[in-house]
Amino acid sequence: MNEIQASSSPDQTRARIMRAASQLFVEKGISGTTTRAIADLAGVNEVTIFRHFGTKENLAKTIMDQFGGTAIAGDLEAHFSGNYHQDLTLVGNAMMDIMTERIDAIRMAICESGNFPEFRQVVAENPRQLRRMLARYLKNQMEIGSIHTAHPEVLAQAFLGMFFSFAVLQGFLLDSLSPEITATEIVEQFVTLFVRGTLVQQE
Repeated sequence: MNEIQASSSPDQTRARIMRAASQLFVEKGISGTTTRAIADLAGVNEVTIFRHFGTKENLAKTIMDQFGGTAIAGDLEAHFSGNYHQDLTLVGNAMMDIMTERIDAIRMAICESGNFPEFRQVVAENPRQLRRMLARYLKNQMEIGSIHTAHPEVLAQAFLGMFFSFAVLQGFLLDSLSPEITATEIVEQFVTLFVRGTLVQQE
């Protein structure tokens, strides 16, 4: 047993294994990654991986389940204020946080969806819930005359798509914008662009 493993709690060890596996799965694919390589990167004995996850495939599925396991749509909806710009900023910040925190899992799912079709369903669940929730909100905004009439799910997809495409491209290109811009500023620019394009101007 190495020093890192000895000083870690089971939860910390499990999290470190998942981080190491996520990195290697993205770099080499699931089939091209050995449990020995995961163990070396995580600083644990190989048997520790089997004790926590059973198999490499179960480890991969656990990573994907973690990505899709937290439904945030309901939490966001409960905090809407009715202020269009403010509510979209709330959604935008949440979307940016999700995409940033889980980009490894998303990259893994995109790269491995052909070999593990079930990953696509896991990755799609939270975006689907967010789109439907946002579509309901946008439909209500249309009904009260605040924004232009359009297909609410198309508008919701357009809004969420700005964040998804930005995060995925950044995640795959491993590059940053020049000049640098903060996540808060990115959200503000996306929200402002969307609001200007959809809001009914009051005369």
